[in-house]
Amino acid sequence: MQPNLTPIRSILLTTDLSTDASSAYGMAASLSQVYGCALTLLSCIDTSPQYSEANFGTMEAPAMAAPQALADAYSDVEKALQQCLSENFDRARTAYHIIQAPVAVKHSIINYVAEMQPDLLIMSSHGRSGIARALLGSVTEHVIRHCKRPVLVVPANPR
Repeated sequence: MQPNLTPIRSILLTTDLSTDASSAYGMAASLSQVYGCALTLLSCIDTSPQYSEANFGTMEAPAMAAPQALADAYSDVEKALQQCLSENFDRARTAYHIIQAPVAVKHSIINYVAEMQPDLLIMSSHGRSGIARALLGSVTEHVIRHCKRPVLVVPANPR
């Protein structure tokens, strides 16, 4: 008896464009090629109050809320994604999407996946543990626990 195979027509790859995130690029490109499916890279610009308060401003006036700061951040991320695409992926079958994350990135990813319904989500694990994980949290762990779509986690390259 042959198993029911789930077709994979779309893959979503999350990336923060870090070296750790790049560990998932090869897997995403390979699976996209094998299945002949669309691949979308997703990157988030974190404008959540928690991020802004910790890094830029205050809860009442987050620095990223400034229109020019947001436009500059978007432009920088877009350039980096275009470079990433040209260096790592078949541009004909790959797109990118940038979202502004007004809530924590882990929640923004869950919301995006719920809306877009990709057949597979691929993420890299930054490999943090102990205090670093406790302080920074684990986006990947949260997504695995709350995502209603299949998630493939690729470990970060060893340092």
